[in-house]
Amino acid sequence: ILAQDPDNVPAWIGTGDAYSELGDWNRAEPAFAQAAELEPQSYDAQFGHGVSLQMLERLVDAVAAYHRALVIDPYSAPACTGIATTYLQMGEAQHAVPFAERAVELDGADGSTWVNLGAALEQSGRDTEALEAYLAASERLDASPELMHNLLHAYARAGRHREVVGTARSILAMGPSAQAGERMGWAYFRLAEYDKSADAYRGAVDTDPAMWRAWNGLGVNSLNRWLLSERSDAEALREARTALHTSMQLNSDQPKVAALISQYQLH
Repeated sequence: ILAQDPDNVPAWIGTGDAYSELGDWNRAEPAFAQAAELEPQSYDAQFGHGVSLQMLERLVDAVAAYHRALVIDPYSAPACTGIATTYLQMGEAQHAVPFAERAVELDGADGSTWVNLGAALEQSGRDTEALEAYLAASERLDASPELMHNLLHAYARAGRHREVVGTARSILAMGPSAQAGERMGWAYFRLAEYDKSADAYRGAVDTDPAMWRAWNGLGVNSLNRWLLSERSDAEALREARTALHTSMQLNSDQPKVAALISQYQLH
């Protein structure tokens, strides 16, 4: 079609859509750009251009294209979402929030708009509101590991330890997760359920031996057990030494852990 009619805007958009489906963003982007140049008032051309630019990580240009799409259709939740997620990629969560909120206003039945709002609020330091957004998303979407992990970390930031344990347990029921195990260990420790905490941390390091935070948790639990035994539990001392040294090998920039090793002579 374009060979016969090089100014055919629907054909340029169709070409961009086809390359998008193939994940070939380097070819999709110029097709949408050509369509947008030929017909600047085409929402599909501007939105498609925004998506392809975002996928190519040309983020400033992507925001501009999404804005042009939003001017054409002020009630477009996808365009608002595009702007919000692009700002999040740019590390500008405070700019993402109003567009994520607008997407929820326009299409709150779509759970993904709530997830994006939760991410924007979370990165803006608005933890309580982020948790509410993730909970709203969970009511509209099937449980997924990604959403459950968002909820897990939101509960942790809110200090809701029982909910952290319950969410972590749900994630682990889906499959192994070092992050869920580490957060479960963290929550159990703060609930003073130390044996369960240690078991959760052990599960985390078994799943991912490189997770230094979980090694820290295991080390602190073991050190706590050794101290409670009036320093008679040799196995607890051995586990504390091994865990804390492993953590330091994985991440040497931990002055508090280094201080623990020095204080209790765990060299």
